[in-house]
Amino acid sequence: MKKSGYTFLWGDCQPLHTIETNINGFIMFRQHPWNRSDNIIEVSRKGMIQCYHSTRDLDNDVERGRLYFDQRAAVQLLRDVERACARHQSLFRALAQLPVSRLSDAMLLEHLARAFRQWTETISYFRMTQQEGTQYLVAELKKRLSDKDAALLMQPHDLDVANKELLDWQKLIKLTYAEKRMLQHARKYPYIAVSHFSYRDVIGTLRQKYHYDRIHLVPKNIVKEKRDLWKRQKAILGKNPALQQVAHLLQKLAVSRMQVKSCWAGNDFFIIPIMAEIAKRSSEPVQDLYRYYLMAEIRELLRGKRLSAQEKSKRDQCFVGLWKDKKARYVSGPAAERLARRELGSLYEVKRTKEIAGVAANPGYAKGVARILQTNNVEQTNGLRKTFQNGEILVTQMTQPNVMDIASRAAALVTDEGGMLSHAAIISREFRIPCVVGTHKATQVIQEGEWIEVDADKGLVRILQRRR
Repeated sequence: MKKSGYTFLWGDCQPLHTIETNINGFIMFRQHPWNRSDNIIEVSRKGMIQCYHSTRDLDNDVERGRLYFDQRAAVQLLRDVERACARHQSLFRALAQLPVSRLSDAMLLEHLARAFRQWTETISYFRMTQQEGTQYLVAELKKRLSDKDAALLMQPHDLDVANKELLDWQKLIKLTYAEKRMLQHARKYPYIAVSHFSYRDVIGTLRQKYHYDRIHLVPKNIVKEKRDLWKRQKAILGKNPALQQVAHLLQKLAVSRMQVKSCWAGNDFFIIPIMAEIAKRSSEPVQDLYRYYLMAEIRELLRGKRLSAQEKSKRDQCFVGLWKDKKARYVSGPAAERLARRELGSLYEVKRTKEIAGVAANPGYAKGVARILQTNNVEQTNGLRKTFQNGEILVTQMTQPNVMDIASRAAALVTDEGGMLSHAAIISREFRIPCVVGTHKATQVIQEGEWIEVDADKGLVRILQRRR
């Protein structure tokens, strides 16, 4: 099979419209430096999306990282992020006030399109914090510091949105359980309800988490931890004053990354009423709207044209979105499989190996049973919350803030995607556990229940005992 011209970037359980809105970013918001990719392919099978960018595009993303050494450009980029997130928060406030049952079909669609467009813009700023965009900044730290000290300086000493959510959650679980409080918490931190498609589902997840954390959660004095972190960072920077600006920028990017994630992941919560109303008017199950429909097809649905059972089956089998030669293509079923095979080449099938290499995000060593979590798979997450044991190793595409309680019990974290500023990297340093990110294929190579070791000093994960 031919060598692939692509590199794996991310994988996630997300609605099918994520493929469309993600590709639209490279069409609608090319003014953003990290939104100028010319060739990406996204492949969905039964709701699990895998995204690959051309290796050339990712090399260009690395080179764009030199922008951060221009102080004026760096400041402008951070301001742009803040403005995009402010627009997103404004959108959330507007969506929360909508009288959806009284809106015309056209107005419903207009608000949904606005939510999708804002998602498309905001996600553009997420790319500037990924491994490629920050590679030169990270290398600058590592040239002069040990991996341990470099990782310490990348840890934000300011509270990010995930820290603030945890502080509020620790207060909430001391109170008597009430559904109203659960929904209020979700409205304030909507990203914790990513991939939930009804308020009932949101409440169900938070109820389970409430009852577990009420018994097991050990409260964290996050404010004190951040003060202590800042003291340790000042000691390092006192000996390396020339690195202060780089460290400060990396920390700002880490905080911005979480803010951006909280916005795009929060979209799911705030479009629940709109999608429920469209489902009601069309008599199409709301789950099917998320699982099968693109924006133009939702418009047609409200005109009486729904996707056939045959087309839905084809999209379950395989659905591909391809951005190439300045054109976007969407293909389903066997034709999508053929397109994916032709484009991905050697990456179309992942070979099982006993050793996987990634990025050492936090040093250390651990052995344990592998527990596989498909990111944003709500049913699987809720099941794992009940069964995950202290000392097991969490293997996932990426960690989300809504699985902090699971990750806190892990002996180590292993992810398919991510770099030194990823959520997994940040929380592994907070939990002081080994972490290897950016393996590209850990969730496909490692199986549930296998005995593995994580050598995060070398960025390696090995399967010691295969599952029979």
